Amino acid sequence: MQLEGRTCLITGASKGIGRALAAVLLEDGARVVISARGAERLEGARAALASQGDVAAVAGDVGDDQDAARMVAEATERFGSLDLLVNNAAILPEPAPVASISAETWNDVLRVNVTGTANLIRHALPVMAAQGSGVIANISSTWGRSAAAHQGPYCASKFAVEALTTSLAGEVPNGIVTFAVNPGIIATDMLARAFGSDVSMYTSPEELAPAWRRLLGSVDASWNGRSVDLG
Repeated sequence: MQLEGRTCLITGASKGIGRALAAVLLEDGARVVISARGAERLEGARAALASQGDVAAVAGDVGDDQDAARMVAEATERFGSLDLLVNNAAILPEPAPVASISAETWNDVLRVNVTGTANLIRHALPVMAAQGSGVIANISSTWGRSAAAHQGPYCASKFAVEALTTSLAGEVPNGIVTFAVNPGIIATDMLARAFGSDVSMYTSPEELAPAWRRLLGSVDASWNGRSVDLG
């Protein structure tokens, strides 16, 4: 996939993996729209990235269908196309046994991680179909392939993302590719907050830049429905 001049929308991009990916895309000549729920932090990210290229920010909650529709609409209205959607927004709760996890936590995790991904796809896919091309990358996890104790909601949500990707791959028209990508264990604020520990021994989001370039540069029609590792 050639990135120069392409329009890319990344959810959950005010920090962590999403923000670092936005920097890579801008450096390679893409036009980037970042989104996240926190408007103030998101605007700070946009301002920091602005010197690297053409970047816009749209605050909103991917779990809210109207917000998801607005993210896609503002990206296409500003740049005239939507070539790459990266469904990165996610919630990782604190470890706990399934029997002790509240219904509220389950609802929050599944609403953002699964319904949020589906919401963005619902609104992005018609745009891509009309232009005859597009790539949808759904951020998964090692825990989307093998589950771990005390991480029931997150594991369930990422297994769902993998299944959603496979299902979608059988539906997209020619010219559109969707795949799931596992970035590995990354030193993000989300990980540190969930486990209440130092995560600096893991790869930083910024260190993923070469891997993102290799991965996105390799995407073609044969990737449709695949689940790949970023590293």
